[in-house]
Amino acid sequence: MKRLLLALLTAGTMIVSTAVQAQDHKTLGIVALLANDALNIAVIGGATDAAKAAGWDVKVTDTQASADQANAAMNNFAAQHVDAIFVLAFASSSIGSGLAAARDAHIPVGTWGGEIVPGIVATTSGRQVGDDSVKYLLEKAGEKANVLAMTFHPGKLCIDRGVAFDEGVKGKSGVKVDYSEVVAPGQVQFGNATAAAWLTAHPAGGDAPLAIWSCWDEPMQGAVAALRQAGRTDVTTVSINGSAQALQLVKEGDMTATVWQPAYQEGKEVFQAILDSMKAGDSWQPKTIEIPGVVVTKDNVDKFMAEHPNGM
Repeated sequence: MKRLLLALLTAGTMIVSTAVQAQDHKTLGIVALLANDALNIAVIGGATDAAKAAGWDVKVTDTQASADQANAAMNNFAAQHVDAIFVLAFASSSIGSGLAAARDAHIPVGTWGGEIVPGIVATTSGRQVGDDSVKYLLEKAGEKANVLAMTFHPGKLCIDRGVAFDEGVKGKSGVKVDYSEVVAPGQVQFGNATAAAWLTAHPAGGDAPLAIWSCWDEPMQGAVAALRQAGRTDVTTVSINGSAQALQLVKEGDMTATVWQPAYQEGKEVFQAILDSMKAGDSWQPKTIEIPGVVVTKDNVDKFMAEHPNGM
């Protein structure tokens, strides 16, 4: 009888222990703008590595740049009772129903590039890299130039970078800008077709320097292909992110510059801020994480790639 009682007690202890372990096993739900975009991949990688190091599981939903899908993903994560949500590159104003669901479920939300609003414990800023990109473009092309600017308003980071571009060229009467809104998915193809048409309308040897600016690398990759196809070497090209593909284009001399954003580290730091907020509870103050970027050109690309072999 004593042996039976001991066995039952031991089994009960094991069941309780297993239940406690299950309760302690936490999950991070990541809502990606474009899960196959190089910068999204880097952010997801940083957050995932940090989460797994802390013993968490990670689930990723690709929204294909749809705010409706982002809200649906957040509602789904809330219904699954994940322990935290990380939203990539959506404006906070566009994910209202998802934030409401997270707040109702008492789930902290971190964002990459979103505004601080109720329910968001931490975010990052993409403004500085935008400022750096337009400053460098104007230094290279001059303040009398024709510029093709490829913008993307579904993505909050690109919105911030676009504001930086607008403010950078504001008041410069010699700078003529043709704006084109990128379509994604299909951003590389869009950049190629848009640049090809713009180059036809702006032949070499005109009376003003030419430049193309893109709020992220992938449309610029398409634009660079158009430049190659047209045999054009007279156009300054500047984009943002510092993806491996963009760095290689800079190294080969096909792209003038990319402004590297430390996305992997940002992913790690947003996750750490989520952990810190959970520990602090009601005393937590939402924070904006700002990590300086780097303007990568032909002059420093070899050194940069040696220091960041994986682009991180």
